[in-house]
Amino acid sequence: MSIMNELKSVTDRVPARVRIVFGQILLLIAVLLLAVALGVVPNERRAVLAGRSKLCEAVAVQCSACLERHQVDALRGSFEAMLRRDEDVRSADLRCANGTIVARFGEDAADRNSASSGANADSAIVVPIWSGERRWGSLEIRYRPLGPAGLMGWVVQPQLRLIGFVAGLCLLLYMVYLRKMLQHLDPSKAIPPRVRTALDTLAEGLVVLDSSQRIVLANQAFAAIVGRSPEQLMGLHVAQLPWEQSLAPATPWTDAISGGAGPRGVIMRMRDAQSVVRTFSVNCSPVLGEKEECRGALISLDDVTQLEQNEAALRKSKDEADAANRAKSDFLARMSHEIRTPMNAILGFADILRRGYEQDEAERLEYIETIHSSGQHLLELINDILDLSKIEAGKIGVETCRCSPAKLIAEVASVMSVRAEQKGIALDARWEGGVPETIETDPTRLRQALTNLIGNAIKFTESGEVRVVARLLPNGLRPTLAIDVVDSGIGMKPQMLPRIFEPFAQGDMSITRRFGGTGLGLSISKQIAGALGGGIAVVSEFGRGSTFTLTVDAGSLLGVAIEDAASARQIRAAGSVVAQSTVRLDGVRILLAEDGASNRRLISLMLGRAGAILESAEDGRAAVEMAMRSDYALILMDMQMPVMDGYTTASVLRERGLTIPIIALTAHAMSGDEEKCRAAGCSGFLAKPIDMDVLLRTVAEAAGILPTSSHGEMLPRLGSTLPTEDPEFRQIVDEFIERLRSQVGAIADAWSRGDLDELASLAHWVRGSGGTAGFGALTEPARRLEQAAREKRLDEIATAISELQDLTSRIVPPAVPRSTWPDAGPITIGVAA
Repeated sequence: MSIMNELKSVTDRVPARVRIVFGQILLLIAVLLLAVALGVVPNERRAVLAGRSKLCEAVAVQCSACLERHQVDALRGSFEAMLRRDEDVRSADLRCANGTIVARFGEDAADRNSASSGANADSAIVVPIWSGERRWGSLEIRYRPLGPAGLMGWVVQPQLRLIGFVAGLCLLLYMVYLRKMLQHLDPSKAIPPRVRTALDTLAEGLVVLDSSQRIVLANQAFAAIVGRSPEQLMGLHVAQLPWEQSLAPATPWTDAISGGAGPRGVIMRMRDAQSVVRTFSVNCSPVLGEKEECRGALISLDDVTQLEQNEAALRKSKDEADAANRAKSDFLARMSHEIRTPMNAILGFADILRRGYEQDEAERLEYIETIHSSGQHLLELINDILDLSKIEAGKIGVETCRCSPAKLIAEVASVMSVRAEQKGIALDARWEGGVPETIETDPTRLRQALTNLIGNAIKFTESGEVRVVARLLPNGLRPTLAIDVVDSGIGMKPQMLPRIFEPFAQGDMSITRRFGGTGLGLSISKQIAGALGGGIAVVSEFGRGSTFTLTVDAGSLLGVAIEDAASARQIRAAGSVVAQSTVRLDGVRILLAEDGASNRRLISLMLGRAGAILESAEDGRAAVEMAMRSDYALILMDMQMPVMDGYTTASVLRERGLTIPIIALTAHAMSGDEEKCRAAGCSGFLAKPIDMDVLLRTVAEAAGILPTSSHGEMLPRLGSTLPTEDPEFRQIVDEFIERLRSQVGAIADAWSRGDLDELASLAHWVRGSGGTAGFGALTEPARRLEQAAREKRLDEIATAISELQDLTSRIVPPAVPRSTWPDAGPITIGVAA
């Protein structure tokens, strides 16, 4: 069966015209062979043999007559005359009945033997000789052979030569004739050139089949798909095309040819000339003849490969979106629990206080503290969601500056140690190897990521400890800061690890029920680490604990001092000290535009206690009238107000030439809201709920009472460690601050003149006097400046001067005694020194 299939495949590749010509030739040969067999075609060989037989019979009759008359000489003369007249006769033997040769005529014995050896069955004829009614003997006459012996004799037969001549001549004639005829019968030639051109310009493939499912027409688009020319496709069976799947008995075109309406939109796949599987939408229609009989089928193939791929991509995207929606639904379910828990405490204890159910002052303070801590927890949840929205929108902000990594880690550890103590676990932070004095990164974002990691470690650790280990990894000119957060908590199974950094996901739903949380902290931290040029890696063992490694780009450390671990511990201890500074807004006139009565009352209380003078407007239009009529130091603008909202109000005020600061107050804290406020003309942005410390610092900065950092954030204030409540100590500190500012100005002047000796002398004064006045933070920068000036290290001098000027600008004068404040209850802000 396989051999037959191979032969069929080979014959199918032969062009139709050649197959037709050879069919005609074979038919003609069959007719000629039949004619030869029936004797219709003259047989030269047979005629010669018949003539020889008659000649032999005549000679035999003459021999019989001569023998009866005993005329042997006459017999010899007759034989010699025969040999002379017929060149084909070679010899003759006259034999008696007993086989004895009576007479021989013609060639000698040697010639006769050689002739006999090369003769065929038709070269010798034997006839009997009779004497009366008695057989006397026989006459054997030998002739020259009619042709060569064996296969060559058969080949040179006249009939075969005739057949070969006729077949060759007909082959040539049929090829010419059929070429002309097929041109008339070719459907492609029957179609006008303009129509054929139009068919070839179609993007979809077109094929016309006859009733035997053979191709009689194909346009250029289809020919390009299979990698053949339209002419090569002529006569090819449609099943021989490189279909990807086996064709079922009921294909679309068989239905159309069998008289059906023709199916449409059938999806089939075929390999193209590049062996790429392509998908087609196949439409079939029957081709009808003059009597409405089906003569074939018209097939159109529309390539839908790209559409199928797009649909697959859409299905994948839909599945991913569904998975994300399920994750967010799970997240909302968790948020319902996480939000309702602190809200229950807030509303419940607030209701108790409102009804006056507390029994004493201590109980009242306990309820207030619970309300405050629950509110802080609620704010942390909201901040996580807002941070995620910024990250997903690609709006995560990174503002790099030089900061002390030891102090930053110490501050975070100090804050998180309270939570660790509440759970009864130890929290230790230490350095391995050298500690850079400063690195270049975003301290706010680094603090946020580290806080998330340490918070997670504390949350999932029931007993034992949490260790924070920091180290500097060399990496050319830009080393990496690596911080390991190691806990002895519950750990994670290997299958949980791929999911922990996904938004809204946690390793196990049981973790949510047991420990709570949003599942956003790790996702946010990983995004922050990536924005800071690093990442987060995790190693965990179920039941034994986890190690999260946070890495960030430390920036260039050229000229940065690298200290040992002991110095780092001193820095950490110094960083954990919190100094108290007081922000006063005495006499600062502020316009508060806020439609909410409770918010107006709260903000007025916060700022009024700090000495500010507030006037309120309940909508934007009133705020415009008041701002243009009176002089204010700044405006606090709620962005959602009736009559005229805050965006419009800010724009109108700027258009009218008002240049005072406008601080936006808004509950909208999603990605892009701050940019929208600033675009409207606001110079600052505060998100609700309002933090008292942030509000006072922001207002003080806008009013020019406190300096603003280069990144728009409040820098830590520096206060004296001397007991400034004593008037004499306060006077000493005041005099030092005044002298310090003068000396720092002199330092800048000496640097501009290039007087390094005077620069070293001034730095020496600051180094000795700073610690005496209670400003120890000035000692180290002044020492580096003095040493750099004496050793003429110019590249370090500018850095040291800049640091000294920055510290000087952050020094806070001694606080005014409470007894001199106009209002009771001073506003004190705790800021890390």
